[in-house]
Amino acid sequence: MMNFFRKHKVAIILIILVGFFGGTFIAGFGVSTFGNSASSFDTAAVINGKKIPYKYYYSLYNNTFNLLRSSGQNVSDELMRLTKSQILRNLIQDELIWQQTKKYGITVSDNELANDIQSYPYFLNEDEKFDSRRYYQFLNNLRMSPKDYETLRRKQIASNKLQMLIASAARVSSSEVEMKKASNIAELTQIKANEVLNDWFDNVTKNSKIQILLDENGD
Repeated sequence: MMNFFRKHKVAIILIILVGFFGGTFIAGFGVSTFGNSASSFDTAAVINGKKIPYKYYYSLYNNTFNLLRSSGQNVSDELMRLTKSQILRNLIQDELIWQQTKKYGITVSDNELANDIQSYPYFLNEDEKFDSRRYYQFLNNLRMSPKDYETLRRKQIASNKLQMLIASAARVSSSEVEMKKASNIAELTQIKANEVLNDWFDNVTKNSKIQILLDENGD
């Protein structure tokens, strides 16, 4: 699967362009149930009782495939299946971490959110200034309201803050450096931080109730 994503690197970058947090964690969602409720018409998944609206999922994957096709990518059935799965996975991950940010007391102010959006390269004009027309055109293409998009971004910013907090607990001992014969301490620290994050997220996932209401094809 990793070779497949490397092959379609340009296509996957386009997914990031639509503004949602890319999958960092390798932990799986092993407690999912597919398509077992009539409410799946308006809900993509339910995370600890909190619904992820189907419209979020639909907007992201619909716009992603439009971008893929317009860029000349060969949108195969395999690419569609994997991309849909990744979009849903990212939305679930965002919601799980968003719920954890509340437990840790992490917040995102309106000013932080505004600065984030206004500095996003996709929304800047030729003079490197925020262009509201580009922003609203982007939202129009996504078929997403400013409120919905800004809710997603707020979750992603809070997620980044929490990940930095969890990763800050990573410490590399002198014995680990010697054992791995590492000359680059920063790289070893990053590896350790990733391990800490994945262990933490795996624990969060195992203690969460995740219900997917889409079928195996992501529809």
